[in-house]
Amino acid sequence: MRKFLSVLIVVLFASNAWAAELTEPQKINALLNAFTTSDIIFIRNGEEHSGKYAYDHFEAKLKEVQGVVTAEDFITKVASTSRETGSPYMIKLSDGTTMDSSVWLHEKLKEIEK
Repeated sequence: MRKFLSVLIVVLFASNAWAAELTEPQKINALLNAFTTSDIIFIRNGEEHSGKYAYDHFEAKLKEVQGVVTAEDFITKVASTSRETGSPYMIKLSDGTTMDSSVWLHEKLKEIEK
């Protein structure tokens, strides 16, 4: 019985660790969702927009951009710079701090991958 419980515990821990690991499409989805669940303002080409706007914009852009396989691809190919102007997308936090969207998204990705 004791051996059975030991094996059961090992299996449960292993399955939990395996189940917690997200696929790349799930990570991309989580990054997209971070725009709508975070208290941020999205700045595109100097204009401020809501997180919902950012979600919609990046979701549409994701469908157009080729070769996006990983969350890192999403950050670098889709969510970092404007195709129109080459300007970096910016994020304004609730405290007024602004940062490149790529920096913010890399922070979110680290949280997602924990």
